[in-house]
Amino acid sequence: MRLEKKHYNNYLNFDKGFTGECGIDEQTEQLGPNCLVLNDLQLEIRLAPFQIDTLLIGSNKMVLLEIKNFEGVHQWRERKLTKESGLSLENPTLQVLKTQTRLEFLLESLGCQMQVEAYVIFINPEFTLFNAPNDAGYILPSQIPDFFRTLQKQLTKPNAEQHKLANALVNLHDPDYPCKMPEYSFDQLRKGIPCPKCGTLAETFKGHYQTCANCGQRMNVKKCIKASIEEFRILFPDEKMITSRMLEWCGSGDKACVYRVLKEEYQAIGKNSGRYYV
Repeated sequence: MRLEKKHYNNYLNFDKGFTGECGIDEQTEQLGPNCLVLNDLQLEIRLAPFQIDTLLIGSNKMVLLEIKNFEGVHQWRERKLTKESGLSLENPTLQVLKTQTRLEFLLESLGCQMQVEAYVIFINPEFTLFNAPNDAGYILPSQIPDFFRTLQKQLTKPNAEQHKLANALVNLHDPDYPCKMPEYSFDQLRKGIPCPKCGTLAETFKGHYQTCANCGQRMNVKKCIKASIEEFRILFPDEKMITSRMLEWCGSGDKACVYRVLKEEYQAIGKNSGRYYV
């Protein structure tokens, strides 16, 4: 569906943030057994929620990473970063200090006195920052490789106590933390099967394979029907998957193929007009 401007901008920010976090994942994988890596933790202490992009746990210390995928030229200010265009962003130091403090409170409640270091990593190679103090805890794009090489030397392999702590943090993670999503309904959304490469919806389909009209990707129709049904399950978790609904959801195409996917990939519950799939 067509998103309102505020929701579309929010989507772009989330997408850019996710891309940045994936870039850091490539770096943390190189740390090997020297630490435990926890990503995307949503935690709470004293009724105050906080989110952690990446947390590295060694036996000697813990490293908190706040990842930013900003781009362009920025001037540092105590409370904000300002672009040449005049657009201002909240200084990420404020965010990471709050996250660090709340994490330390949570660790104390778990009986852990481990040292926590916190850094803001600017992952985008097209990001430039002027006038930032040396003690801001910033890792600029050109500093990232050396930063992780240094970490690899500093962090020591976690023992059973750190594994227990990591499990405790994972158990405290709230996967259902509310996110401000735009409202949507079944009738609002375009119907079709998604291209596995670019996500463009094919509103009609036939045969075993067809070509995406947007990017030219060869699409396995059966697999794309399954992907479309899985998207329905995410978007409408409380709605039953009945055959007529899935036929409409997948767009105009080979109805027999949609029915075969339902029979082969899901379990039928009930009979005749009351049948649905799980």
